[in-house]
Amino acid sequence: MKLRKTLLIILALVLFSSLSGCGNKKQVVESSNKKVEVAIDSKITEYSPLMSSIPGIPLTANYKSKIKQDNIKFHWITEEGTFLVWNKKSGKTRILGNDIKINNEKIYWAINSNEKLKKIPFKIYLKIENEHSSKVICESSIQIEQNKKNWFTIKK
Repeated sequence: MKLRKTLLIILALVLFSSLSGCGNKKQVVESSNKKVEVAIDSKITEYSPLMSSIPGIPLTANYKSKIKQDNIKFHWITEEGTFLVWNKKSGKTRILGNDIKINNEKIYWAINSNEKLKKIPFKIYLKIENEHSSKVICESSIQIEQNKKNWFTIKK
C-alpha cells in the first residue's frame, strides 16, 4: 500500500513536470528576482519575396522587464533562410546570416527565392542574453510554414 502511494506520487510529479512546459510560445524566466518574458512579434503573418514591398518578414523582440537594454544582446537563430537589416530611407539591406547576435530589437527574415528549403516547417529562435556573460535571460521561438512555393506563413 505504501509502495503504491509512493509510485502514484512519483507518477504525478513526472506528469506535472512534463506538462508544465507545453503550449506557450512565450517563456517566462526568473532572472535576478525579476520576471522576464519574451515573444517574437511580426506585423505580418504571411510573406512572399515575389510579391512584397518589404525585404522579408519583420521580426521584433517583445519583452517586458526592467533589464537594462545596454546589458543585453538579441541572439537570433533560424533553421532556414537568413536575417537582414533594412534601411527604409535608402532601401538598402544588409545580410547578417542565420545565427546572429545584435543590439537591434527588430530584424527581417528572408529567403533567397532560388534556395531550396531543407526543412519545412522550420523555427526561428530568439534568446535574450547578457552581453558580458552570454547567459540566456529568456527565449522564445516561432514556426514558419511554406504552404506554396515562396509563400511563408507564421504559425501562431
